[in-house]
Amino acid sequence: MGKYSKLGVHLKNSEKTILKLTFDEVGSILGFPLPKSARTYPAWWANNADSHTHTLDGWLAMGWKARVDLTNQIVVFTKKEKLAVIQQTEDYVPTEVSISAAEFEEKARIFMSKYYSGPLFAGKYPGVPKIFDMISAENKIVGDAKFYTMVRGKFLPPAKFATIAEHVWLLEKTEAKHRFLIFGNDKRVPEEWLKRYGALVDVLEFFFYDIGAGKIESLNGTKI
Repeated sequence: MGKYSKLGVHLKNSEKTILKLTFDEVGSILGFPLPKSARTYPAWWANNADSHTHTLDGWLAMGWKARVDLTNQIVVFTKKEKLAVIQQTEDYVPTEVSISAAEFEEKARIFMSKYYSGPLFAGKYPGVPKIFDMISAENKIVGDAKFYTMVRGKFLPPAKFATIAEHVWLLEKTEAKHRFLIFGNDKRVPEEWLKRYGALVDVLEFFFYDIGAGKIESLNGTKI
């Protein structure tokens, strides 16, 4: 039984699918305080069993993933209903089409980690008031995942358009070398947004992830 297995057992026995815990509450479950690195570095909470045994024992092996908020010293665990525990370095080709937004975010993170040749994890960029879905340890890569569809299948989604604009602004406030939004579900949403507001985008790249085909397409026309 690993050092962090008590947390895994706690999550396994939970009837909830989303569980928010303070760092002190996690420490109480474990029977010892979290290390300084857990309170300081987002990478400690990366959902990567390949490089972190505590993540495997603590939550991944039980079918959960973690998303940390270092500012408020909180971690949110989400139960993965359909996804198996997948290492970020695996040569994974998605085959599911019917997935949730949370599952899409995880798959997009795996794919983009491989694309950028390094692990990406949820975290904050210094000076920007937002927890991004994907950020590299050196803050050189920052991105966010969006799983949107048209309203009733055919109408423009104004609320989602506003959210996209907000995220474009936040991402361009960073000084990361690579900044991106990756979309899933309905490609028309980012395409229609770019038709109307693409001139506002400076260095940000828009991607669409086709889960069924297992391919990512830059909306500038490059297929990956």
